[in-house]
Amino acid sequence: MKTLEKFATKLKAKNNFIKASFGGFAGSGKTRTGSEFMAGAYKHLKCKKPVLIIDNEKGSRFLVPFFENLKIETYVKDTFELADVLQAFEILNSGEIDFLFIDSLSKVWYKYVRDYRANNPDKKGNPKPFMTLQDWGKIIPSWQEKFSDRFVELNGNCVFTGRGGFTYEMEENQETHKKEFVKSGVKMKMAGETPFEPDLNIWMDICQDVKNNKPVVWREALILKDRSNQIDGKMFKNPTYKDFKPVVDYLVSVPKGEVAGKTSDENLAPSEDNSGYQERDNREIEIENIKNLFTLQKIGNSADEKALKLKILRKFFGTNAWGEIEKQPYSQLRESRIALETFFDNWVFEENREEFLENYKVERELFNN
Repeated sequence: MKTLEKFATKLKAKNNFIKASFGGFAGSGKTRTGSEFMAGAYKHLKCKKPVLIIDNEKGSRFLVPFFENLKIETYVKDTFELADVLQAFEILNSGEIDFLFIDSLSKVWYKYVRDYRANNPDKKGNPKPFMTLQDWGKIIPSWQEKFSDRFVELNGNCVFTGRGGFTYEMEENQETHKKEFVKSGVKMKMAGETPFEPDLNIWMDICQDVKNNKPVVWREALILKDRSNQIDGKMFKNPTYKDFKPVVDYLVSVPKGEVAGKTSDENLAPSEDNSGYQERDNREIEIENIKNLFTLQKIGNSADEKALKLKILRKFFGTNAWGEIEKQPYSQLRESRIALETFFDNWVFEENREEFLENYKVERELFNN
């Protein structure tokens, strides 16, 4: 038995990589705020290598002077293919870049769903018209494995944005007393728990007001999740990197070192045993084959013929009760059926069939289970 010191390590951080997400509706400032957060952290961590932007929102063109003024070498890839995102993960893991910015991940998710529908067409060969619960039960775990799990294990800094959507709940209308779906909150349009995989999750809102007969517009950032608990639950008006800096300060200061990993690959999860279903199906087929053998011999329903049939059953199956025969294992039924076929092949040429049956020796050892 392993001791604690050999099984685990004292509590410390494996790394200080930054992983954050910015969600919100169009115009909420998620791209700009995410870029400012990334640039601030880049300088804070004294990074030197380039930044890579996966851009499918056409917003990176407005960031050219922003990154040029900060003297941060930046590359861009216009794509919404998951395969490209995973290749960017490899580039980040290799240490070739210091930050990866995905703007937005929602479009990558939309494309992934469209690909699933195309890969599972209807009877006319058209993309699947709508998604069922069974479909979501397949695609979400697949996304979790292909994207989310790899995102968590990234050896580098990564920020992504996601488009906003509403959550709904069913309530009773007080006037009509009918059940209706009503908006109950907001969320990032993304698969399952993906928006909350990062250590820092920020929701962006665009706000408007009228002051002195003039419209006033500003952005607000609500911290939905902060694992460091430095700014969790706080709200910032027109946020800058300074507002998020406490999280990076924490990551920089926390003790780092090697962390004990898994010590066993043993799979302890239960699995469904389908062997019973296969056994049942094979047994039913053999019983049907056995019944057909008697039909082919044209054994009728007279008293003598029924008695003859019962004798044959007992000789080859050890019982003349169909209920007991149907309970016999598939291998035993198969062996008896093969023996019965051999018997009938010779039986058709005999004049005294009852005598032939009585003297017939069933050699089961000739047949494989």
